Amino acid sequence: MPFKITKRREVFRGKVFTLTTKSCILPNGVKTELNIIEHPGAAAIVPVFENGDVMLIKQFRLAAGGTIYEIPAGTLEKGESPLKCAKREIQEEIGYRAAKFVKLGEFFSAPGFCTEKMHLFLATGLTKTSSHTADKDECISPIRLPFKKAYEMALNGKIKDAKSITGICLARRKLYNG
Repeated sequence: MPFKITKRREVFRGKVFTLTTKSCILPNGVKTELNIIEHPGAAAIVPVFENGDVMLIKQFRLAAGGTIYEIPAGTLEKGESPLKCAKREIQEEIGYRAAKFVKLGEFFSAPGFCTEKMHLFLATGLTKTSSHTADKDECISPIRLPFKKAYEMALNGKIKDAKSITGICLARRKLYNG
């Protein structure tokens, strides 16, 4: 039996997401009420230079309690494709353009309560275009380092952001066959 939504109520509408309460019948027939964050989705990019360096960002994240390492990423704008978002975000967050984007995969960031689907891309053929132009509410510092170092940071817990760990590991598999 498929699930069925019987009622949807908007609780809060913010700049990026909407919190809803949904009454539904689950596939097992149980009736329940769930709180769901409705999010338009996002694109994240692993930018890799010809010499094998990767560009990460250090970004202040209030919810994480400080500054963390991440790959460049951003929320899809209305009607925007994940690829177009990736191209926009790499320019805004690190000041580069890429000649080639390869889709690495996609995943739900928190499927228990959020509809956000993250689209991951590998970006190569990087060309500097300008300094990064982050949004006014973003505190971002680009940081370039060897890919091997970023991979070690993903494995040893220095990178704590799930999309970044996933993106770096998938990029490693794509670039180095494992």
